[in-house]
Amino acid sequence: MKKGIIAITCMLLLTVFACSNGTGTGNCPELPYELMREGDLVFRRGRSLTSNMVVMKDKHSYSHIGLLHKSDSGWCIIHSVNDEYDFEGDFDRVKIDRVEKFFSASRASAGAIAHSFVDDSIAGKISQMALEHVKDSTRFDSSFITDENSELYCTELIYELYKEFGIDITEGRRTKAGLFSFPDEIIFPSDIVENYKLDIYFVF
Repeated sequence: MKKGIIAITCMLLLTVFACSNGTGTGNCPELPYELMREGDLVFRRGRSLTSNMVVMKDKHSYSHIGLLHKSDSGWCIIHSVNDEYDFEGDFDRVKIDRVEKFFSASRASAGAIAHSFVDDSIAGKISQMALEHVKDSTRFDSSFITDENSELYCTELIYELYKEFGIDITEGRRTKAGLFSFPDEIIFPSDIVENYKLDIYFVF
């Protein structure tokens, strides 16, 4: 976060239908590409000090979330991130990054991938809506105020995408953060991963 503490750990870049090629893809776990589907949810525990602080409050020890999108260049992750810049003048925003970069050892100490419970047509629409946020460079919400969606933090992005289809993926759960300058209640990754309808098929 820019005036105080960096917030929930998040990720990197795009040029709309293709993933960026940057560094940081080394030592990625062996991923189950054959099981991946459009719109699957991905969870990551980051390595920053802030991530470690966040997971102390998060029951499932994940500090970041995104969703899978299949581009012409392979599987990517769409997510809202702060403090990870791709070029001079870059800013905190919704970005897209290769899945190997998202889960690289330099960025992730643990992670998971889950099939969503929505059908493939809705999952595809959710993915396309997420791409619109990438194209619009929707800013990362450093205030962490949910439901003010001109800016979106990482879990808020997923929450808002599902909400467009009348689905509360959090099932009403919120975390009372009580740390840093977060508001009293915030959507943490655990508030989504606890949805029993998710089918978690990969964990490392």
